[in-house]
Amino acid sequence: MKCPRCGFSQQPGARFCGQCRYELAEQNSLFGDKPSDPYIGQVIDNRFLIESKIGQGGFGAVYRGRQQGTGRKVALKLIHPDTIHDENLIARFRREGMVLINLKDAHTVTTYDFQQVPNGPLYIAMELLEGKSLHDVFHREAPLSWRRVFKILTEMCSSLAEAHAHGVVHRDLKPENIYLENRPGNPEFVKILDFGIAKVVHGDVVGGSIAQLTASGQTLGTLEYMSPEQLMGKELDGRSDVYALGVLAYEMITGRLPFPEAKGPADLITAQLRQIPEPPSSVHATGHISAEVDQIILKMLEKEKKNRYADVEHLRQACMEVLGSNPSWGSDVAGPVSSHLLRDSNGSQLGPAPIPVEPEPPNVPHAAAPASAVQSAHRGSPPGAPAAAPAPAATPSRHMDGSDRPSASAANVPHPSASPSASAHDAPGLDTQIRQRTDSRIWLWLLLAVIAIGGAVGAALALA
Repeated sequence: MKCPRCGFSQQPGARFCGQCRYELAEQNSLFGDKPSDPYIGQVIDNRFLIESKIGQGGFGAVYRGRQQGTGRKVALKLIHPDTIHDENLIARFRREGMVLINLKDAHTVTTYDFQQVPNGPLYIAMELLEGKSLHDVFHREAPLSWRRVFKILTEMCSSLAEAHAHGVVHRDLKPENIYLENRPGNPEFVKILDFGIAKVVHGDVVGGSIAQLTASGQTLGTLEYMSPEQLMGKELDGRSDVYALGVLAYEMITGRLPFPEAKGPADLITAQLRQIPEPPSSVHATGHISAEVDQIILKMLEKEKKNRYADVEHLRQACMEVLGSNPSWGSDVAGPVSSHLLRDSNGSQLGPAPIPVEPEPPNVPHAAAPASAVQSAHRGSPPGAPAAAPAPAATPSRHMDGSDRPSASAANVPHPSASPSASAHDAPGLDTQIRQRTDSRIWLWLLLAVIAIGGAVGAALALA
């Protein structure tokens, strides 16, 4: 058996080339999810039982495990054994552990511990996420509703705000690093993970100064989501992550990246540095994307970082304003929905719908009810409360998707005094009817008396 890269002869069953360290056939890989994997079934650091492999990358692998004693499910990130002599990589792995263990935001993956086993691997123990990646959701359901995406953005901004406050720039925000968990009241609770190539701008989060691990001009990240300054190897701050969020939002909402015509790395870098993307509403014309949504996304994608949002908190506030200060309205994921909710053409919840009422007969005049009648109709009103004003007529309102629809105004719901039985002038009261009948009888008797007296006087005059 020979190495396919250098041709060096290998021992049977070798996992890596002894000459060039090339990873040999997958069936011989140490990190293949095979019975030969020495970590499967082992207890790491006398604390964590490794049960199965979740995934692997260029520097290490992630396993599903369980903490001894407590039974807590964990995700264990282990570094490749053939890289334990790479001091730069070891330093980056340690830094990731120190960064993660100091970040406490609910939308950042929770890290329990990181250690190096004596004469063994480095590992980071994290919470095991029981959900789905945004990457998987996108490939099943793209394009996504802009409301749904903006709700996800607001939660991502919560995680990144804490990281940026500690001087940590993520540098690798992409759908694969965003997880959505189904939690009570929030079926898509956001978790950001993989701070493995995070840039520590200053040393607050790691308790002091830290060695420079990236050479001048070196770039790390995923090309499609990298900011222009990151591509050019310039100094980074939180606004680089804002750009990555813009690419991510653009892709989720339109179903494609901002520069789909770029066919290779060189074309993509040129586009990221020079081209202005089309507004999302032009790309996805049936997505009910308003001008405000276009403006927010294009502002995130500004080439000059000074023209983007100053920080993720400003971005979060902009998203909240467009969502009507209620990000939960942005969720169009599966789940129980009240029958009294307005929804747009995409099925997104807009707000409470007016309660259905019986239509009033046409052309039936209604006299204005006196204040006393209105107050009696509102039995819950406190004594002396002012009379309710007449309901205004329904007028079209601009909704979040930019369309005009009749608003659910009070004109659509009849006033309590508008029903036939509630109006004070629709029919006289019982006491009024009795009083009218009594007055009529008195006048009848008086008339008969006058007639009788007149007849008696006339008869007397005739006899005389």
